[in-house]
Amino acid sequence: MQTLWLRHDFSKAAEKLAGKFPDSSHAEQFRVEDTTWVSPDGETVAVLLCGAIPPELHLRALELLKDVNDFPSNRVTAMGTRSLARSIGRDGTPSPRSGVNVRVLRASPARQALLGWDRPGHETPQTVRHREMLNGNRALIELADRIYKRHLPIAYAKQRVEIEAKAPHYRLWKTTFTGLYVAKKFRTAYHRDGNLKGAMTAITPLGSFVGGALVLLRWRVAIPYKCGDLLLFNSEELHGNLPFKGERLSAAFFCGAWVAHCGE
Repeated sequence: MQTLWLRHDFSKAAEKLAGKFPDSSHAEQFRVEDTTWVSPDGETVAVLLCGAIPPELHLRALELLKDVNDFPSNRVTAMGTRSLARSIGRDGTPSPRSGVNVRVLRASPARQALLGWDRPGHETPQTVRHREMLNGNRALIELADRIYKRHLPIAYAKQRVEIEAKAPHYRLWKTTFTGLYVAKKFRTAYHRDGNLKGAMTAITPLGSFVGGALVLLRWRVAIPYKCGDLLLFNSEELHGNLPFKGERLSAAFFCGAWVAHCGE
């Protein structure tokens, strides 16, 4: 495991690019080996673990998740667009619901699914319709949780205390995650995920593809992870993907921001 200390913080410049698509010129570091990135103040920014997911688990995940087909209508910033009326009626009346406009959605191959809990006591519609997508990936989700605990024990302990104290019944089995987010053919613009503050997201790519490195804009770091790799990172920092070719999905295990307010 290599540790890289980041010397510069480009947070002010990064904010100006929110909603814009990543470019290779935005990053100064590309790493394809086990690496931990540490900020100038000593906080762990990301951990890349190459080959941490055995083939049987990421191939099973691909088979279970390859048919996700929901539009990312709520992912305005990640889609690189503005919040607009989602549709326009035949009489020219705009929909009262805002988000990604239907024309933008239809022009993009991007699809998504959210599995697990999206608020206290409420499983997502995708979970109810396709419970096999979640249950069939239990071994992968629990492995990601164990890897998180092993490599980031302090962050993991804080997250576990939070979820056990406030939302013990709304996590995926006994892990620190409340949900599994699946992105299919989705090249994201710079965005934040809106997850629990201080928690880490664990993400692994699936499929046959080239490209798609994840760029952490604040630190000018690009991480070209591949099938079998697991990346732990703070998804509340602006991040997005470089272009890719092929069939690419990603599975992200996370803890929702709503956990912080459970029981209030």
